[in-house]
Amino acid sequence: MQETLLQKYGKYLRLNVARIDPRIWILASVLLASTMGSVVYLVIFFKIVNVSMMFSVVVGFVVLDLMVGYPYIKEMRRIDEIERTLPEALKQMADTLKAGGTYEYALREISTADYGPLTKEIDNVLRKLEEGENFENSLKALSENVDSRLVQRSVTIIIDSIKAGAGLAEALEEIADDIRELHHINVERRTRTMMGFMFILFAGSIVAPAIFGLVSTIISFLIGTVAVSGIATTKEIEKAIGVKDTLLLLMQIYIFIEVLATSAILGLMRDGKINKSLIYAPILLFLAYISMTIASFVSQMIIKGI
Repeated sequence: MQETLLQKYGKYLRLNVARIDPRIWILASVLLASTMGSVVYLVIFFKIVNVSMMFSVVVGFVVLDLMVGYPYIKEMRRIDEIERTLPEALKQMADTLKAGGTYEYALREISTADYGPLTKEIDNVLRKLEEGENFENSLKALSENVDSRLVQRSVTIIIDSIKAGAGLAEALEEIADDIRELHHINVERRTRTMMGFMFILFAGSIVAPAIFGLVSTIISFLIGTVAVSGIATTKEIEKAIGVKDTLLLLMQIYIFIEVLATSAILGLMRDGKINKSLIYAPILLFLAYISMTIASFVSQMIIKGI
């Protein structure tokens, strides 16, 4: 039966954090994010730190994203580690079978080796065998606990090979070679896209926000100059300040949206998965607003020194 998003998220929590109801974790995340955002808002409101009010929204969003995304990020790292060690484990299993060992003995050989998260999953398979499950159902537990198409297909091929009476050792070696080749392709893709990845990251999270910070300073400087010179009336200056505040808010909203889009592009470019943007978004948002704040502060110091 197809898992719902909440059920899948609950599984990620159970495997990587603790046995917590996912609704409680999400509610706690929302409360913590709201608290942090409110604290930052009060700090800005009472002029303890002279930054935009939008920064409180960013802090709240980043905290929420990190809290809600933490189980998912941990699961993605666990899956990556399992996929990385799977070829060596399958090769070891094939060698054991060629030496005359049984399926269960081959799995026990893997469980004694250091394959990280994969070793724990193999222990789970062995535990099901000891409880009386047959080899097929026990092995299916591996594909159910690891949300990886690569692992699921490998398990399906192994089960089909056993049912067909084919040589499992040869099949395992072929699967291991295919996975290793796929891993090399992914590494090559990451290497080739590294320059583009760094350019988009730098432009989207540092350069563009810094330019907006400089523009905000120039707008404030021009309005201040007009006010001091007496060219415009008080009403016109107030109207200009209102327009300036609106423009600054729109620029900050644009940066927020632009960074989220940048995170999605980086996820697709680097890993071929748009959901990897959960990892990039909090870091890039924080960098973007820090870059904008620093650029605004430095440009103000430069203008004041002229």
